Amino acid sequence: MEKKAQAWGFDITIAAIIFTLAVITFYLFSLNYSGEAEESLGALEYDANTIANALLSEGYPAQWSSENVIKIGLLSDSRINETKLLSFKELSLSDYPKTKSIFNTLHNYEITFSENMTIESTTITSIGLSPSSPQNLIKVTRLATYDNKPLVIYINVWE
Repeated sequence: MEKKAQAWGFDITIAAIIFTLAVITFYLFSLNYSGEAEESLGALEYDANTIANALLSEGYPAQWSSENVIKIGLLSDSRINETKLLSFKELSLSDYPKTKSIFNTLHNYEITFSENMTIESTTITSIGLSPSSPQNLIKVTRLATYDNKPLVIYINVWE
């Protein structure tokens, strides 16, 4: 009889240890998981604001082209420059990874506008990739002037 009681006590001890380890693992995982999501969204928001600020500048050099661009900017005299906009569109189509490198981001982006713009018989509705099934997406909105009218620029950044 004594042997059965001792075996039963040993089983309870092992079960309690396994249960305790499972609870500790669950709490550690759940605490770390939420932190990773916040860091990811913070990085996306930072990249979206960085891209928006770069686009609403003159860029560098001031009269940049796809060959010499260091910083992509769309403005000249506080208005959207059609030549820069068209150059940016062409650069994103021909070498999207280069534009991501210039913006210093690892995330994908898409820039859309509140109105379609036609420049030299090219209609521009968006620049960059379209999000197909993003895991996390941040949208930043900026206001600019195009053709003496207000224009809303939407910057989507996602993983």
